[in-house]
Amino acid sequence: MKSKNPNAAEQLLPPKRASFTRALALTLGLLAWGTSSPTLAQTGWNPTKSIRMVIPYPPGGATDVAARALVMKLGTAIGGQPLVPDNRAGANGMIASELVFNAPADGYTVLMATADTNSINPNVYSKMSYVARDFRGIAPVAKVNFMLVARPGLNANNLSELIALAKSNNLSYASWGVGSTSQVAMEMFKAKADLKILHVPFQGAAPAFQAIMASQVDVMMAPASIVIPALTKVKVYGIASPERFAGTQVPTLTEQGYAVDADAWVGLLAPPKTPQAVLDQIYKQVSAVTADPDMKKRLQDIGLSSFTPAMSQEQFHNYMVSEIDRWGSVIRNAGIRLDN
Repeated sequence: MKSKNPNAAEQLLPPKRASFTRALALTLGLLAWGTSSPTLAQTGWNPTKSIRMVIPYPPGGATDVAARALVMKLGTAIGGQPLVPDNRAGANGMIASELVFNAPADGYTVLMATADTNSINPNVYSKMSYVARDFRGIAPVAKVNFMLVARPGLNANNLSELIALAKSNNLSYASWGVGSTSQVAMEMFKAKADLKILHVPFQGAAPAFQAIMASQVDVMMAPASIVIPALTKVKVYGIASPERFAGTQVPTLTEQGYAVDADAWVGLLAPPKTPQAVLDQIYKQVSAVTADPDMKKRLQDIGLSSFTPAMSQEQFHNYMVSEIDRWGSVIRNAGIRLDN
């Protein structure tokens, strides 16, 4: 016969056992409530597998090195899951950008984007398979700083002499392609100094810089990452940034009367409509890493600089969108356009 007392079985247990049984029941009840509670379930994002970080360049470049330094520092900080680098080079970064843009908006695919891929391309190419400003900005990682350099034998020992020489002679400048940040950075300077210099595009930053060192081309806006190891092999006139690059005594172009800000960003983007909880979780961990002095030193060692002051996730998203318009203004004024 069944007991009418629901606690009859408990009453048959010794006092200590009965107390344990009540405690266990309460604990299980709380756990069951916690897993079904909308309030707790929606307070954050807990990934259950690794997060794919698509890099739009081949291994070994500055962006790739920065991405892998970030991966090493992060470890499994994002909900116990790692970022896994996936290099997808090609089409000036558009292959990688399109892949991530069309990926599920679930946090498991992100893009290590750059100004080249997501600020310049939308203004240079007539057809795009994605809308750059619809990406969701997650977190900034680094800045690429540019230096105005010249071949070793050029008859100009400072910026004033270079400008005078360019106005009286037919000089040429190297870049790593039409629509590259290198070209657009030089066009910024040309507009400020009212110069006409012939553009000579190369297939990559390294070949373009080698042409400068070999005196095949006169000048170049080159990334600090490739200039700093070769400071004695080229002539350096200034940094195309509002601030000097740490570790060098090279003055900025702004200090010398030509306000050129060609700093190019590197940062993490997510597909459109990615939930805010996902962005917040990744941002929290990435921003902690990029604020770490060791990470800042690592970036400096490869010729990149940190964002100072730090940006919030919302600030970075707005910055990413505004950079499309900033670079676009220069590109339109320079008449840079490619049909694809």
